[in-house]
Amino acid sequence: MAAMASGVFAVSRSQRSEGVSAALAAFVSAVLSVVLTIAGTLVGLSSDASKSAVFLVLTWVLIVTSIATGGVALWLLADSVRKQVRALAHLRELEAYVPQLIRFRRRHDTFVIDAGGDASVQMACEVESPEAAVVPWLLFTMIAEVNEDRPEWSSIVVRRVCVDGVESDPTVAFVKRHRQILVDSSSINGRAVEVGAVRVPVSLGMGRTRCSFEVELDLIGAFAFIDREEKCYTDVLHVTDELRVTIKGKDGLRVSCSPYSHYRVQASHLGMEMPDLPESQLQSAYCQSVDGVRWTTGNAKLGYRYAIAVRGQG
Repeated sequence: MAAMASGVFAVSRSQRSEGVSAALAAFVSAVLSVVLTIAGTLVGLSSDASKSAVFLVLTWVLIVTSIATGGVALWLLADSVRKQVRALAHLRELEAYVPQLIRFRRRHDTFVIDAGGDASVQMACEVESPEAAVVPWLLFTMIAEVNEDRPEWSSIVVRRVCVDGVESDPTVAFVKRHRQILVDSSSINGRAVEVGAVRVPVSLGMGRTRCSFEVELDLIGAFAFIDREEKCYTDVLHVTDELRVTIKGKDGLRVSCSPYSHYRVQASHLGMEMPDLPESQLQSAYCQSVDGVRWTTGNAKLGYRYAIAVRGQG
């Protein structure tokens, strides 16, 4: 609501400025009209002897009025240019926060799932800020589907955050977003969905445009139905040159692509959750089920969520 209120204020202020400019122009026009009317009246009433003096006075009045009018017009033009420059400067400031300016040169997500339904996840990334934009943090969305009776927010545990060899405190890296139980709970086997984000202090900016980092975390109870079908999610929030996802089993669990899913990689638009069937078909061609599940792509779409459906057998 705060952003909406700000937008309404900006529109009303612009309208008010345009109203002032129009009123000022109308005022100047009215003054000129009155001056010319008075001048014509004086010339008509004056005698031949005083006409030359009247014309001299009116000439100076018209000169002064023209200069004033020109000054007002220049002021209006300068004010309009200033507003346009300010708007462009504001857009340049916003560019520092556009996701496209953060580029992932490489990203590799590795899921290791055990037969009990727990999994460890490791993300290794190389990122760059081509325009030297100031980016203090990056966020990674994490999703866990767990049994409804499980204690809240116990499914996602960050174990390690390391940026260019410097360790950060993992206990403050996780940000809770929302927890929900879908009305049609049968679609997820009666489970709750917990969505959070992992915050990585990349500290990019002038003089530091590249870095590499690793994130390790546990998804506890998020793969309880691995013997039937589970999904590993990867959100693409930034331009990514190379994306690899590896899904393996642990303690004798063999993981392969789910035979129940029509596509090995299911693509959908972030936010709207709308499936993209052509994109799913394209990315599924890059997904192999050899020694686990491996998906490697060089054309992941920005603003997409990719879900890899897998099944484990003991």
